[in-house]
Amino acid sequence: MKAVNKTRIFAATLLVAVLVFCNIMPAEGVSAASKSVDSGLPVSSIDKVAAKIKDVDKYYKFKSRKPDTGDTEKKEEKTYEDGDPIDYSEDDLRLLSGIIYCEAGSMSEQARIAVANVIINRMNSKTDWKHVNTIREVIYDDKWGVQFSPIKGNPSSLDLAMELYDNLSDYKDKWQYKQMKNCISSAKKALNGEKAIPDSFMYFNGSIESSKEKCESKGKDYIVIDHHIYFE
Repeated sequence: MKAVNKTRIFAATLLVAVLVFCNIMPAEGVSAASKSVDSGLPVSSIDKVAAKIKDVDKYYKFKSRKPDTGDTEKKEEKTYEDGDPIDYSEDDLRLLSGIIYCEAGSMSEQARIAVANVIINRMNSKTDWKHVNTIREVIYDDKWGVQFSPIKGNPSSLDLAMELYDNLSDYKDKWQYKQMKNCISSAKKALNGEKAIPDSFMYFNGSIESSKEKCESKGKDYIVIDHHIYFE
């Protein structure tokens, strides 16, 4: 009888050990996030989410209601690449760099420029966004509710990003330094007319699938860049 009990105890112990081992083994879905850990950089929440996205390549890079003719391609190329620089102050650059850092700091340059483009597009709009005429007004606009979540809180994520901007030299050997420098570079490029999205795109978010369905049902143009969808 004692031998039977010992056998059962051993079997139960072995089962628990197997379950614990399975739970601590990394899943295949987090391989992309693991790269950030291996590189010594902290894994941001957006990287963790992105690592779980399946079949990213299935997302359209651009959809147009217009037929794919030579003339259309020329117009789209001009919309994307040509732009007039705008006059901007140090405060404009600081704010724009800060919001890019919060919204797309760990993404590609194209995504960072696209975030800046949305803000500049709203600033230049003469229709729905005619009540905002500066970068500051766009970022802190709350006419229809808070438009950019990093402004929430006290201090907000944007406040902390701008504090980083103001004291950047203190972070020279840290990952935040390079990330903010990239955001400042992208902000300057956008302010000098570089575009990743058309002038008509006024929105972006991370809800790619649901926003894509809404755009398609309403016949609106959109583009997916990294972990954001940008649309009219």
